[in-house]
Amino acid sequence: MKRLIVFFIAFALLFTFAVPQLGFGNTLKSEELPFTVVFVNETLPNDASKIIKELGGQVIYEIPEIGVLQVKAPGSFVKKAVKHPSILVVTPSLVTELPEIKNIPLEMDGINLEKALYYNMYQWDIKRVTNNGKSFELGTGNHEIVVGIIDSGIDLNHPDIQANLLPGSKNFVPKGGIYGVDLSETGDLYDVQDRNGHGTHVAGNIAGNGAILGVAPDVGIRAYRVFGAEGGAYNVWIIKALIAAANDGVKVINMSLGGIYVKGQVWWTDPDTGERIKLGNDVADYVAYMRAAKYVEKKGALIVAAAGNDGLNATNRKEVVDYANEKYGPYGYEFKGSGFYTPASLPNVVTVSATGPNDELAMYSNYGAGFVDVAAPGGNLELYYKYLNEGRFDEYINQRLYTKEFNLSSVPIVQYQYNDKGQIIGYTYVRPGYSWYVGTSMATPKASAVAALLFAKHKNASPSQVKIMLQNSAEKIRKPGKDIYFGYGLVNAYRALTMY
Repeated sequence: MKRLIVFFIAFALLFTFAVPQLGFGNTLKSEELPFTVVFVNETLPNDASKIIKELGGQVIYEIPEIGVLQVKAPGSFVKKAVKHPSILVVTPSLVTELPEIKNIPLEMDGINLEKALYYNMYQWDIKRVTNNGKSFELGTGNHEIVVGIIDSGIDLNHPDIQANLLPGSKNFVPKGGIYGVDLSETGDLYDVQDRNGHGTHVAGNIAGNGAILGVAPDVGIRAYRVFGAEGGAYNVWIIKALIAAANDGVKVINMSLGGIYVKGQVWWTDPDTGERIKLGNDVADYVAYMRAAKYVEKKGALIVAAAGNDGLNATNRKEVVDYANEKYGPYGYEFKGSGFYTPASLPNVVTVSATGPNDELAMYSNYGAGFVDVAAPGGNLELYYKYLNEGRFDEYINQRLYTKEFNLSSVPIVQYQYNDKGQIIGYTYVRPGYSWYVGTSMATPKASAVAALLFAKHKNASPSQVKIMLQNSAEKIRKPGKDIYFGYGLVNAYRALTMY
């Protein structure tokens, strides 16, 4: 029987700023906004709720381990809150969103459970990282080592994922989802079923073991779901998931996401009054990420994050700030200072750029001296755009040229229900499937998998030690030493397991 397999172009998650209509359920009125509040101390004061209430807000989300709250309040809240002696920084909450996903349905044979069928046919990227599978002879991981995947969840029914999905996955999407209208989002802590596809694709890259193979096909994985079908999440959900994963004892945390924050001067224009308010030198979500990353490292976990897909030199701070002003100006923000991609720029994080099938830097991948730690295959778009621009895209599809530059992995096939505003209000799960994606989102899990293999072999290693092993075992693909495009080189599971 023939079935459709969907071909996606999926770029890494990008940050956008919250706008007034984005809220929790129907609790936010048009004049209310979500704010992220970071307290001076790295734990919440006993009277935190009272402080927020006196300032005119209401607590809606707590991260007590790092002294962070999300509140709902009128726009005037921020002007009062930044002056409170217990509060370090407060800014309107940020939202992480998936960019628009293009898809082309392709007719192929349905799911085939023959072992490694699609690995042998299509997974050039996994073969590149494993030396054509030679690393599988040295180590494939085990369930004592767990990779926490902060993403859109995992397809609980996918035969290539089920064996490695361990108990304890958690959901951080509240009732109603990002727009408050998704009836499938009940706030159930244990509802981790992927409605989007991104998280399951990432999971397959790490621990697929069936028709597809991951780099570590026997390592344990756990889902920390922060994205619903719409692909949007407040950053406090993501940061809460980071803390939870660390508390659960995972050894590697995969974050195929990232965004821009600014250290310098930040202004925000209140949409209700038009008043331009000076917010200080930091974006609250950036400070919260810094605290969370330190917390995670102390708990013994290593964060692996995507470099991002803006094609920017991420160490050119002015270029990043200019991009941030262009992108976020419509949401009332103005920045002056230095721009940073986060969590990728944090010092205790492994930052991964993406390469194409010829070990070239992918045309969309961010790069930068001291920014990229390692590279991994994430696919490229050179043939895609060449044929598209030449008006020969049918040839690209008919000749299946995407198989030569995109990454194949697992996804759920779902159907959505929409309201009259085009928002998703529910979904129907159809079946497990496979799709081609491209992006630093696809490069990152390969590095996470190699890190997991190193943890499995060196049970007492610290996150910093595994980071060093990951870097030193990377394959130099252009020149000796560390460069601005590939960091220490292309991650290589075989070299990592033979060198250490």
